[in-house]
Parts: sequence; structure tokens; C-alpha cells
Amino acid sequence: MFYTVREGESELTVKKSRFIAVARTASSRDEVREFAARLKKEHREARHVCYGYIADESGLDFGYDDDGEPSGTAGKPIYQALEAAGARRAAVAVVRYFGGVKLGAGGLTRAYREASAAVVDKMLVKVERRRVYGVECDGACYKKIQSVLRGMNCVAEQIVYGERVSFKVAARAETDVARALGALSANVEHICDMYAEVE
Repeated sequence: MFYTVREGESELTVKKSRFIAVARTASSRDEVREFAARLKKEHREARHVCYGYIADESGLDFGYDDDGEPSGTAGKPIYQALEAAGARRAAVAVVRYFGGVKLGAGGLTRAYREASAAVVDKMLVKVERRRVYGVECDGACYKKIQSVLRGMNCVAEQIVYGERVSFKVAARAETDVARALGALSANVEHICDMYAEVE
């Protein structure tokens, strides 16, 4: 399990400058750049769109961009807000509309940090990796599988009854569904991994 952010935004105004912080999940630098480019198109009148991100679960794939603000005053504090919250696979971009009053390096750093920390705090969620399996078996086997799934805290979904029964199962990544159901003569195929919020 790890923390990431849901998509959302918050806004901060400092001396007439607007700082619109937008959070979303991210899994690569290219994805974050596309996210920032989209925001630039949406906010054509904005002076800057700065961002910070942590694109993996380990925290080793990270970066930030000041987009023309003085070096270290924008992207780095945004990244630091994500890091301080323990967020992973997450990005925050902050759109700045200049209000006519210069904030100075310290003021800029505080504004970007506060704006990004506010959106991270608002949108932070705990998630876990789940594996999705496609399963096919005969009717007799399906009854046994239902019992095994209950014991594993899993549920069959998207069930299709025909000559054979087919369905999908989502389970925590560390749960070996393939082995458990394969032992019951079911055909089990790993389809994909996904992330789901947990409480």
C-alpha cells in the first residue's frame, strides 16, 4: 500500500497573484509534461505552470520544473509537498496568474509550497495494487471456486454463464489467485494490475 492523490484542485491568492494547484496521478515524466501542457492550453493567460512529481512507488523517479520562475522557487517546493506527504505515483502542477506585485524568492517559494501542500492534503488517498484475473471453468468447479474466493476475501465479477463459466477476480497483488484457482482445474489468466483506494 502507498499514498497517491486523486484528481482535484485548490486555489491560493497571495498579493493578488492566483496559484491554482492541480493534483493527479502520474506514472511517468512524459505523462506529467502532457498534464502541464494541457493546463497551459486551458490557462493561456497564466504566467507560469510549474510542477513537481513522483512517478513511481519507490520515490526514485521524481522531478520538477520552475517554468521560468527563479530557479528552485516553484517546482522544488511542489515536489517537496508530495514527498512530505509520502505521495507516490502523483503529480501537482501549479498555475500562476501574476497579480502585479512581485513576491520575491521567499514569497514565491512559500506560495508554491502552500498551494501544493493544500491540494495534496485535500486529495491524498491510500491505495493498494491489485491484480485482475480472467477465469474460466465448468459449473461444478465454479461452486468450489466461490468457496475459495470467499476465504481469500475476493469476489467473482462480470460472471458469464454458458457451456463454461467465465468471470473476473480482482485481488491484492500478494494474493496468489492463479495458484489457488488453478489447483481446482480452472483456466486462470492475469489480465492487468490496477490500483484501488483502501480505507
